[in-house]
Amino acid sequence: MKIVPVIQEVFSKINVDACGPLPVTPSGKRYLLTAMCLSSKYPDAVPVEDITSVTVVDALLQIFSRMGFPKVLKLDQGSSFTSALSTTFLEKFGIKVVHSSVYHPQSNPIERFHRTVKRVLKVLCLESGSDWEQAIYPALFALRTVTHESTGFTPAELVHGKNLRTPLTLLYEKWLDVEETEGEPVTEYVFSLINRMKRCQELAISKMEEFQQKNKTWYDKRAVKREFRIGDLVLIFATFKSNKLSPHWTGPGKILRKLSETNYVVQLPGEKATSKVYHVNMLKPYYKRPEEINYLISDLEGENDEEQMEIPCVDSNPNILDLEEMFQDYGESSNMNEDQIAQMKNLIWKYMKCFSNVPGKTELVIHDIELSEEQSILSKPYRTSPRQNAILKNEIQKMLDLKIIEIGFSDCTSPMILVEAPGKDPRPCIDYRNLNKITKTKFFPLPNIEERIEIVSSAQYITVLDLSKGYWQIPLTERAQRLAAFVTNFGTYKP
Repeated sequence: MKIVPVIQEVFSKINVDACGPLPVTPSGKRYLLTAMCLSSKYPDAVPVEDITSVTVVDALLQIFSRMGFPKVLKLDQGSSFTSALSTTFLEKFGIKVVHSSVYHPQSNPIERFHRTVKRVLKVLCLESGSDWEQAIYPALFALRTVTHESTGFTPAELVHGKNLRTPLTLLYEKWLDVEETEGEPVTEYVFSLINRMKRCQELAISKMEEFQQKNKTWYDKRAVKREFRIGDLVLIFATFKSNKLSPHWTGPGKILRKLSETNYVVQLPGEKATSKVYHVNMLKPYYKRPEEINYLISDLEGENDEEQMEIPCVDSNPNILDLEEMFQDYGESSNMNEDQIAQMKNLIWKYMKCFSNVPGKTELVIHDIELSEEQSILSKPYRTSPRQNAILKNEIQKMLDLKIIEIGFSDCTSPMILVEAPGKDPRPCIDYRNLNKITKTKFFPLPNIEERIEIVSSAQYITVLDLSKGYWQIPLTERAQRLAAFVTNFGTYKP
C-alpha cells in the first residue's frame, strides 16, 4: 500500500464523483453529485437530473461557491468528467485534474462516502418516502458534525474552527440553562480562532498519519509488490462477465506508460487500439505458453535429405578425415574416369592436413548481434526424456571439449531441443526464434546467379569451399555471447 501525502490546506484538494441512478424524486432528480475535501473530510452534495457535461459544470459551480475553487480536483474516468466542456471549464480556472484508475474504487475515498450517504438516506427515506432530495440536507448536516475516525475531529470543526450547534446542543443548553456569556472583542476572537484551527489541524494531521500507518501495516501483511516495465504483456482483471463460466482475466494488454508506482497505461487487446489507466492490483503478468517442439519428423516421399534443416553437430570421433572411405563413397557416384580420380587422390593426399572434422577458429572477423529493441529473453528449458537428456549431455560434452561453448550465466537464454529425423542421428538445436524476432535485420547485396553461372561454366575445374561447421569457427563478441546463451535441464552455456 502506498501512503497518500496528507493534505494540510482545507479545500485545496477536492474529490468529486457522481452517485446514482437513485429513485426519481418529485422534482425529477435521479443523481447526486458529491464532493469531499480530502483534508477535513467535509462533504457536500448537489441533486441533479442527469450527469451530462452541462449539468456537471453547473453543479460544480454550486459546490465551488461553498468550498471555493480548489487547486487539485480528483475525478474518475466518467465521460461527463473527461468531456471537452468539463476539461475546458477546469482549465480556465487553473484547476489541476487527477483521474483515478478504472475499476479500482479503493483509490477513490469518496466511494466510501457514497456508501455512508446511501445508508443514511435509506434510513431517512423510511419516513419521508422516496423523496431523498429533502433528506439529503439533514444527512449532510449529520456527516459534517460527527467525528471522523481518521482525523479525530468533525469536518465542521476543521473548516469553521468550532462545532456546529446541533439539536443535541440546543437540548443540552435548555436542560442546564446555560447563560450567554459576553462576547470577546473581534480581534481577540480572530486570533483565538486562528490558534484553535491551527491546533486542530496539527492534531488532525498527526491522527491521519497514524491512521494511514495502521492501515498500511494491516494491508501489507499479505500484499505482494508488483512492478511492470514498458512493453510487458499483462492480463487485466475482468470486472464484468457475461456468465459464470467467463474468464476472470482478459488480455493480454501491453504496458504503454508508467504513471506512478501503482498506475499504468495499458493498451487493450482488440481491433480498436484503446488504452486506459489501470491500478497495479488489476494487473498480473502474462506468460506466453512455450511452443514445445522436441521432434521434427518428415514422412514426405521424395524429399531430399540435403534440403532438410542442417543442425551443426560434432561427429562421434572428431579426428582427421578417413580419406580412403571418402574416396570409395565418392568413386561410386562420380562421373570422372579412373585417371581423373587418381589425380584427385594424389592432390588431396598432398594437402591432407587441410582437411579435418575438427572446426578451427578464425582471427580475421568477429560476429556481433544487434537488437532492434532492448529486451531480455529469459526462456525455460524444454522438457526432455531421460534418453534425450543423455544424448544432449553427450553432445554438449563434445562441444565443451572442442571449446566451442563454455559453462556460464546470462540474463538472455534460449532453450535447446533435440531434433530426431528418420534415418539420421539425433542432433541438438537451439530455439532462437524469440531472439530472431528482436534481432536487427541486415541486408547484403548478392551477385546475380545467372552471371556467376556463365563465369563458372567456362572454367575447367570447379572448386567448392565447404567449411567444417563453418559458423562455429567465427568467434562472438561479449554481447553476442550473452544473447546467444542457451539453457538445458542441467545447466546454462554460452558459445
